[in-house]
Amino acid sequence: MQNNTTARLCIWQQNLNTSPDAQHCILSGPQTTRDWDIIAIQEPTIDTKGNTRATPDWHVVYPTQ
Repeated sequence: MQNNTTARLCIWQQNLNTSPDAQHCILSGPQTTRDWDIIAIQEPTIDTKGNTRATPDWHVVYPTQ
């Protein structure tokens, strides 16, 4: 018997222009984790320690030099 299931990867890419409100809305939306596997954020909000914010549902990956 063949398995005919199809895997689907959903990616959302957004430039936030360093807006903390936009970042919060995207990452904490009730359907975001259900509908999207990866969220690629350009120009996220960065704090004074050089870190961005995320909810526990997401894993932050920073670019390397």
